[in-house]
Order: sequence, then structure tokens, then C-alpha cells
Amino acid sequence: REENAALRQQVADMAQDRALIVQLQQENERLRKELGLKERTPYPMLTAEVISRSAESWYQTVIISRGSRDGVRQGMAVVNWQGLVGKIAYTTPYTSTVQLVSDVGFSEAGFTEAGFGAGAKLPNGEQGVLETVEGGYLRMRFWSTDPDVTAGQPVYTSGQGVMPADLLVGWIDQVDLGSSFVKSARVRPAVDVHKLEVVQVVLTPSEDDRGSSAP
Repeated sequence: REENAALRQQVADMAQDRALIVQLQQENERLRKELGLKERTPYPMLTAEVISRSAESWYQTVIISRGSRDGVRQGMAVVNWQGLVGKIAYTTPYTSTVQLVSDVGFSEAGFTEAGFGAGAKLPNGEQGVLETVEGGYLRMRFWSTDPDVTAGQPVYTSGQGVMPADLLVGWIDQVDLGSSFVKSARVRPAVDVHKLEVVQVVLTPSEDDRGSSAP
């Protein structure tokens, strides 16, 4: 009996070791991707961990481990290795609340400024405004009445709204040009908001830092 108990304990310890190894491998892969993001992005970035999220606001907000004492300001973009996660909604000295791109209230203050300005672009130069719609998707409304757009094209921030330029937002999922004057397409977000652990705060000047009323 003693020998069997010892063997069972050894098996349990080995199972825990294997689980730890898998966890470390996954964490190593994630950190490699985050490091690669920093290397290919021209903006200074601050790494932060997702420390809290509510089941009631799962698609709306997360709380991260960096705050105003770290230089985080309201309106700054938040990304990970996949693309645009959201923007800083408000801060405390030690934490910040991130409004996710999947939140239906994100688009008004996230992509456009005072209701105008091209918030997004395609690699071929087509520009438009993005808005978050029900179901976790985005809709890109084009300025052109005859846009050159096909499914599978990547969508980036244009830098003409409140977000800095060239952040990957998502991919054209469905084109709906229709017969109306305003042409649009559905955009699938690049980031999987279900799996947010580590993010990067893009340390570009916020609207308050730039001084929107400055001459």
C-alpha cells in the first residue's frame, strides 16, 4: 500500500510538472510575440498585464497594471501582438481601464474626432470611418462612392482621428457596397478579446497633451 501510494504521488507530481512545462512554453511564445511587436512598431510602448475584467462587461473593458504614474494617459491606444485592443478610458496612479474595440460605445470616441475625420485605411489608400456594431464586429464606411475593397484586406488606423496611424484593426470580412451613397464593409477585429493577458500601451501624446485648442 505504501509503495502504491508513493507511485500515485509520483504520477501526480509528473502530471503537475508537465502542466507547468506547457504553461511555460505558452508564456514564452506569447512573450516572443510581444517582443516582436515592439521591434516592428515605431511607437514607444509600455507593457502591462490584464489584472481584472468583469463578466458583466467582458466585451467592454479590462483593467491593466499600469497607471498615470507610469505615463499612461486617457485616450492612448492599447495593442497586443495581434493588433488594436482598445484605448485608455481613464486612469488611477497604479491602474488603467481599457475600453475594448469590441465595445459598441468605442467607435464614437475611439476612431473619430468630433464626428468627423477618416479613422481607418486600407493598404491601397482607401479611407473611411470605423464604427463598432453588435456582435463584436466593426463596420468601415468609405469616403469613396466606388471603393476598391475586397474580403481579406487588412484595415489600419489612418492617424487622422484620435488613434495613431498604422495600427492593425482587423480584416475585411464582408463587403456590402449595395446601392446606397455610403459604401461599407464589415471588419473582423484582429484581436481575440477572450484571451487578453499582456498588452502594450502606445505612448503617443494624447489630445490633452497635444492641446486640441492650441494655435
